[in-house]
Amino acid sequence: MAINALALEHRAGRVANSNVWIAAILFAVALATRAPHIGDPAISIDEQFYLLVADQIWHGALPYVDIWDRKPILLFLIYAALRPLSGDGIVAYQIGALLFATATAFVVVVIARRFASLLGACLAGVAYLLYLPLLEGAGGQAAVFYNLFMALGALEIIRAGESADAGNVKRLGLRSMLWVGLAIQVKYTAVFEGVGFGLWLIWLVMQRNGGFTWRIVQPASLWAMTALIPTVAATAFYILIGHGWEFAQANFVSIFQRQQPDDFSPLIFLVPAAKRLLPLAVFTAYSILRAWRSTTAGPSRSFLVLWMAFAIVGACAIGSFSDQYALPLLVPATIILAPALADATVGAMAIAALGILAFLPTTGFYDRPRSFDQARIAAMVEAARPYAAQGCIYINDGPTIVYLLTHSCLPSRYVSPDHLGTAGEERATNATRSMAELLAARPSAIFVADRPLPIGYPRNAETAAMLSAVVAQDYTRTAVLPDLYPPRQQMLYVRNDLLPAH
Repeated sequence: MAINALALEHRAGRVANSNVWIAAILFAVALATRAPHIGDPAISIDEQFYLLVADQIWHGALPYVDIWDRKPILLFLIYAALRPLSGDGIVAYQIGALLFATATAFVVVVIARRFASLLGACLAGVAYLLYLPLLEGAGGQAAVFYNLFMALGALEIIRAGESADAGNVKRLGLRSMLWVGLAIQVKYTAVFEGVGFGLWLIWLVMQRNGGFTWRIVQPASLWAMTALIPTVAATAFYILIGHGWEFAQANFVSIFQRQQPDDFSPLIFLVPAAKRLLPLAVFTAYSILRAWRSTTAGPSRSFLVLWMAFAIVGACAIGSFSDQYALPLLVPATIILAPALADATVGAMAIAALGILAFLPTTGFYDRPRSFDQARIAAMVEAARPYAAQGCIYINDGPTIVYLLTHSCLPSRYVSPDHLGTAGEERATNATRSMAELLAARPSAIFVADRPLPIGYPRNAETAAMLSAVVAQDYTRTAVLPDLYPPRQQMLYVRNDLLPAH
């Protein structure tokens, strides 16, 4: 017995030492792929806005009431937790995202190790990190954070599938659904993956019980309620403080009020995203075909394919498509890839291809260097700072990080450019009335882009006309600055009464 105990202890020590090395390698890959943008103030308009909300939380603002968006509260709380860790919060949230990405890749390795050699599993984790930048995941997109929760939930389901005890399946299912619930409060589309997880858990219990019985209803209901706990808790909090409707409208109602014009086609986003997804689709299809032909393919591999299918449904559920919407596909896809990556030739080809794509300016997320963003944001901040001290500035269609860096107050609860500037959000934000209220508050200065982005959602013609009329009457253009997307420019208009008298 003593010899067996020593052997087990030695084996555990080797596993722990191996895990340290795996984590170190994954961290190094994550750092290599993300370091070029650490400190970049404008990786994505989404991330700028999430950080702005986090900053406003520290200044007493209440999300959905004082600053509006439809993202779940846990995403903003993660950003808020990271916000104080660097001077303006930019480096802090990016380091936080790096750690989340590394942790997710490690869980990918842990799961993939059940289906592939250690080499194949480790390359699956590396592949996850290499592909993130190709889908706008080089910073802190929501899925970069919630993928970790979904991966941990999937790990619990894999463990449940390895257990012959129905009671243990139920307990592991509860833990999985709690992770799913946290993911849902980072981005609501995680609910689709959660449904897939729940269906697989029901199938596992049916297997253990010999088919469908009414005894399945009790654990299935408990799993569903567990997944809803974080969302119910957030809803209850807002109801208790008297802002239940604001929370419900933003989180649940507004998505159904979003309506794009009839002539809008989501293909403008889908086609570029499909090109970036093509290598992943090819490698994943090859791996699925290879596993299908294998005599060792087990039910847990079928779970991975089911998870992948529900992740695709979640990515497409919003009705439009952008690169970052595909980020949730990376976790199940790279785990599915692991057995194929264990093959020396296939593994080398796949990692080399992904590595090249991740760093190529034309395909990766490095076509806009950090210095490029920093220079343009700095110019806007310098031009607007004197007027931010005299009132709220307004950025109509530009980088929201300028609000944070100028320490400006907010001219409206709708400060993301899309909320008042795109036609699809008219009903969700009551854009015409909200724009009238914003302009009536007389912002001290207004940034207006000289043209719309070449690819984007259709603009709200009515709010644009309202802005143009007020700017022409009460404001004077004082600067023309380069935008983050040349040849577009940002024009700064200052309220006439704030200009020096001639």
